[in-house]
Amino acid sequence: MPVQKLCRFAACQELGITAIGDEDLCCDHFVLRCYVFLEQIDLERAKSACDATRTAALKRSVNSCLQGALEVSLKSATLSNLQKARLLDIMLWAGEFVNQTDSHFAPGSGISAARLGLVSPERSSYEKPQVKTRMTPLSQ
Repeated sequence: MPVQKLCRFAACQELGITAIGDEDLCCDHFVLRCYVFLEQIDLERAKSACDATRTAALKRSVNSCLQGALEVSLKSATLSNLQKARLLDIMLWAGEFVNQTDSHFAPGSGISAARLGLVSPERSSYEKPQVKTRMTPLSQ
């Protein structure tokens, strides 16, 4: 059985449940690190468009946040509702970034997928749902 290591965040005495890089972290400090990282990504993306190489590196890092959040949620049987909510928030936030990078960039280049015609730049118009009626009776 592997030896459990302590969280390496400041003077935390909790057991590490996952790692970011070589840093073992408890659930709360993992969440804190992920929030800081995801906020930095949002700030960078708001300032300027990233090139495809930078985006690919960020996507790998975001995927490690997703993997870590999944690992924490599966390993710990004693998560509070707040911790569960925060892990879900990280998964949704990171997933949104991955989805946006997949839809905005063509594979292997910094060119917009919309400019290449791979993705429609506009949304399709709303179509009101239609109610279908049954023409034949259920039982005869």
